[in-house]
Amino acid sequence: MPETPCVKCFGTLGVGSRMKIFEYLRNTGKSTVGEIVEFVNLTQPTISYHLKEMKMAGLLESDKSGKEVFYSIRRKCPSRNGDCVLNKVKLS
Repeated sequence: MPETPCVKCFGTLGVGSRMKIFEYLRNTGKSTVGEIVEFVNLTQPTISYHLKEMKMAGLLESDKSGKEVFYSIRRKCPSRNGDCVLNKVKLS
């Protein structure tokens, strides 16, 4: 059976580092990879990998401004035209 987008989102957040990244972005609104590296205390390649996985799951969006890429939480659910359930759930 194919995986639904909600299952993919929750599964993606099953990794502790990704949960920390998600909570950090929820609190800051948007951040660069460098800012996230400082907060989560992992290497830049590791953070970039987690951000890529989270973006592919539909959790994040990115916006390039000059040389910087800013990541933020996607407010709309990737599977339906409405708010994402994760916007309403207290995760920590």
